[in-house]
Amino acid sequence: MIQDLSAAGSIEQARFQALGRSCLAMYVALSADLGAIAYVHAATAPWWAWAPFLALFMIPKAIFWYAMFLRDWGTLPAPADCARRIRLVGVEVVLGIAVIVVWQVWISRWATPQALLLLSLCMGGQMVFLLFGLLHLRVFSVLAACLCVAGLLAIAAGTGPDVLGILVLLGGGLAGLAYVAYEIQRDFSRLVLSRIAVEAKSAEIAALGEQNLRIANTDMLTEIGNRRSCFCDLEATLRRARADGGTVAFGIIDLDGFKSVNDSHGHLAGDRLLRAMAGRLREALADNGEVYRLSGDEFAFVVLGVDDPDGLRRLGDAVIEAVHMPLQVGELRLLVGCSVGFATFPRSAGTATELHDRADYALFHAKRTGRLKTVVFSDEHERDVREAALLERTLRAADLEAEFSLVFQPIVDSQEDRTPLLECLARWHSPVLGAVSPGRFIEAAEQSGFISTLTPVLLRKALAAIRHWPDDVGISFNLSGHDICSPERVLALVGILMASGVSPRRVEFEVTETALMMDLDAAIANLHSLKATGACISLDDFGTGYSSLSQIQKLPLDKIKVDGSFVRDLASSEASRKIVRSVNALSRDLSLSCVVEGVETREQLDILQGIGCRLIQGYFYSRPLPEADVPAFLAAQGAARRAEVA
Repeated sequence: MIQDLSAAGSIEQARFQALGRSCLAMYVALSADLGAIAYVHAATAPWWAWAPFLALFMIPKAIFWYAMFLRDWGTLPAPADCARRIRLVGVEVVLGIAVIVVWQVWISRWATPQALLLLSLCMGGQMVFLLFGLLHLRVFSVLAACLCVAGLLAIAAGTGPDVLGILVLLGGGLAGLAYVAYEIQRDFSRLVLSRIAVEAKSAEIAALGEQNLRIANTDMLTEIGNRRSCFCDLEATLRRARADGGTVAFGIIDLDGFKSVNDSHGHLAGDRLLRAMAGRLREALADNGEVYRLSGDEFAFVVLGVDDPDGLRRLGDAVIEAVHMPLQVGELRLLVGCSVGFATFPRSAGTATELHDRADYALFHAKRTGRLKTVVFSDEHERDVREAALLERTLRAADLEAEFSLVFQPIVDSQEDRTPLLECLARWHSPVLGAVSPGRFIEAAEQSGFISTLTPVLLRKALAAIRHWPDDVGISFNLSGHDICSPERVLALVGILMASGVSPRRVEFEVTETALMMDLDAAIANLHSLKATGACISLDDFGTGYSSLSQIQKLPLDKIKVDGSFVRDLASSEASRKIVRSVNALSRDLSLSCVVEGVETREQLDILQGIGCRLIQGYFYSRPLPEADVPAFLAAQGAARRAEVA
C-alpha cells in the first residue's frame, strides 16, 4: 500500500492508509499484551490453558492483516475496495477481541492477586489501544472496547468488590475515551477533506495554467505556434545547438497578395486562406522543422537537419511551390505567392534576435530582387547590413538642413511644350560618406522610419524653391508609407504647407501603391486630409504594386503615373504598348491625368503621343535640375513656345 497520505483521494482511502500504517504496531502491542498474560499465568495455570492460544490466535490474525494491508504494498485500492476491507477488519477485530476477552476471563480462575492486577491492566490497555490505535474503525473499535469493559466486569465480579462502582468507573472512562477518539477521528476526516479540496483546486489551477500556457503559445486562427512560442522554441533550440555544436536555420515568409484578398473578399476568406497556408507550410516542411505564425500573413519556421545553402534553397522552393498553388475558398479561386528568407546559426547569427533580423533581411532582399524566390543570408548580405547600419547611423547624425538638397525633374505637357510641374528629388552629400545615391539613403530612411524626420525638412526646401517660380508652375513631392499612414505626420505636413505662403493648388503629393498598402484605410483618410487643403494627389509607379482597382477608386486621386519599366521596351513590345494604352484609357475614364515616366527617346515620345499620352517625364526633356537651373529651363521653354507661335 502507499504510505504517503497525500496519495489518498477520498476519506475511505485515507482511513485505509492510516490503519495500514498502524497495523504492524498494533499487532506487536497485542502480541506483547497476550504474551504478558500468558507469562504471569504460566506458573499457576496448566500449559494447555495459555500456550496453544497464542499460536492459534496470533498466526491467523497475522495472515488476515497481511492480506488486508501489506500484500498490496505500493498500491492504493479504490475507495470502494478500501471501505470493504475496513468493514472486514472491523468485524475481525470485534470477533478477535471477543475471543481474547473470553480467554482472559477463563484463565483468570488460575490467577494470583498479582496476576489479576496485570490482567486488569492489560485489558484496560486493550481498550485504550482499540479506541485510539484503531479509531478509524469507528463503531467497531467502540464495540470491541465495550467487550473489554465487559471482561473486566466479569473478572471483578469473581473477586468480590463492588461491581457497581467499577461499572461506573469503567463506563465513564470508556465514554470519555470514546468521545476523545471520535473528536480525533473527526478532525482527521476534516483534514483529509481539506487536503482533497486543496489538491482538487490545485489540479484545477494547474490545468488552467496549462491551458493558458497553450493559449499564450498558440495562434488561435491557424492552431500553430505564435510569435511568443516561436522565439521560446528558437531560444531553446539554440541552447541545445550551442551545447551540441549543432546548427539551426530560421526562415521567414509573408504572403504576396494576401492584403488584397482580405480587402477584396473579406476577413472570412482571408482567415480561411491563412489556415490553409499554415497546413501547406507544415506539409512542405514535413519533418524538417516547425511552423509558426508571427503576425498577419507572416510565418516563420525553425529548421533542423538542413543547414547548407543549397538544401535550404530547395526547402524554400518547396515552400514557395506549396504556397503558390491555387486555393479554392467557396466559389473563390485564390492565388497568392511568397518569397523565403533564411539565416543560419552559427554562420550568420549567434542569437535568436539576430537570426530573425538576418532572415528578415534575406526575405526583403528576395522580394526586392524578383519575388517568388529563396534567399539564404550570406556574407555579402552581412556586408550590406553593416553598410546599411553605417548609413543609418550617419543619417541620424547628419545636419539635415546643410547636407540635404533637392533637384527638380520637369513633367512636361508634350502638346504645349510647357512644364506645369517639377518632381522634387532628394540628394545627400555627407561629410562622412560623400555623395550617397538616393536609392541607398531613401531605402535606409524608410526601413528605419527616419524618413518621417527627413520629409518635413525636404518639404520646406521645396516650398521655399517654388516661391521663385512662375505661379503656373508647381511641384510634385513624394511621401513615404510612414508619412501617409500617420495622421500626426500628415497634419504636420499640412501645417508646413499652410505656413509657407504657397498656394496648395501648386503642390502635388505623390504616393506609391506599396506605401498605401502599409495601412490602406489610414492612408485613404490622410489623403483626404491633404486633398482638403487644395493640394493634388498622384499615384506613383502604377501597376507595380498590389492594389486592386476596387482600392484605387477609393483614393482621392488627381493623377496616375505610369512606371518607367513599361516605357523601356515600348518600341519593341506590343504588350508594353497595350499596358500604357490601357492605363491612359483608365485614367481618362476616371477623369484623372496620366503621367508617363522614364521617356528617353524621340521614338518613345512619338509612340506615347500616338497613344494619347500628354504628360511626359524623363531624360528626353531633362535630367533632374538643380534649383538654380530651373528658372532658365522654364524661360527656355517659354522662349521656344513664343518662337514657334511667331
